[in-house]
Amino acid sequence: MRPGLPEPAGGVPPVPPTRTARHARGWTLVRGHRFTATIAAFYLVAALAGGSAGWAAANNARDKKSAGPEPQSAASVAAPTRTRETSPSPSPTPTAASPSASAEQTGPSFASPLPSATAGPTTSIADAVAALESSTGAQLGVAWLAAGGEAAGVASAGSWSTGHAWSTVKVPIAIAALDAHGASADAAAGLAITQSDNAAAGQLWDLLGADRPAADATEAVLRAGGDLATAVQPAKTRPEFSAFGQTLWDLRAQAGFAAQFPAGESADRVWELMGQIDSSQRWGLGRFDGAHFKGGWGPDDSGYVVRQFGQVPVGGGCTAIAVGAWAPTFAAGTRALDQLADTLAALSAQFPTGTCR
Repeated sequence: MRPGLPEPAGGVPPVPPTRTARHARGWTLVRGHRFTATIAAFYLVAALAGGSAGWAAANNARDKKSAGPEPQSAASVAAPTRTRETSPSPSPTPTAASPSASAEQTGPSFASPLPSATAGPTTSIADAVAALESSTGAQLGVAWLAAGGEAAGVASAGSWSTGHAWSTVKVPIAIAALDAHGASADAAAGLAITQSDNAAAGQLWDLLGADRPAADATEAVLRAGGDLATAVQPAKTRPEFSAFGQTLWDLRAQAGFAAQFPAGESADRVWELMGQIDSSQRWGLGRFDGAHFKGGWGPDDSGYVVRQFGQVPVGGGCTAIAVGAWAPTFAAGTRALDQLADTLAALSAQFPTGTCR
């Protein structure tokens, strides 16, 4: 991620609900409050029955979402500082303010209803993603399989399939550092995952020996999670960014890693942290209650790549999923992933499920 852009200090991430409670709720959309299946059905009916008028009426019940941040530089430091990745510089696409505390206390507050949610349960995921690409102008990609499933079972849709990992690669880095250094790496791992702190991630990378030794240790974690192909970038290819963030990570391989997430105490700790992502970064997959995920984002090819991976509760099980978007701006990318998440929620009955991690 992009180093050097200080970010305001954030509060301690909220403690997530218990595993049993999370899974029982299934794919319940959240945005400060849970979006029940009844409300979801309301929006679908409103859209289908009333067209644009139906959506307009439904919109009155929802607020605008908070915008996510942009990458910092990946400078390594002796100890992690409590700074997070910052929001992007002002761009033609404005970002919305985070929901106020009063909104959180008085009732449901969600992003504006998304026309993509009109996709009926019989619409294929591939067709729904293609329609969303057309309506948003973003290149989108999604890969999925049952939690615990073999990589051979991964399916995918959309025109965007691979790109730089950005901060998503902090997940295997954190596991490797905790494996090697135990409790002494825990504070940095917590910041690197929950707040996507680049200084903390740089410390973890240095603890692993940096360069080739760190890349090898990170690749070992990927292999343990069933990703047999991804090569972690050991040296900087773009001076302003970290080496590891420039790793190319295919969505299908990333979904497979989420499905076969490694076992062990270190992996358990990182998985726990993936359920405590800071509220400013809970776009896309963060709209699903009980999701364990990590996001990454950064400038690529005159635009912005925004991506996430993890597991999302579906019914009584979980689906491993990786999503990505290329868009002209960071704000447009996060908006597209919000729309993609809502579309996938409407089609969740089509996803295979397995035992949640």
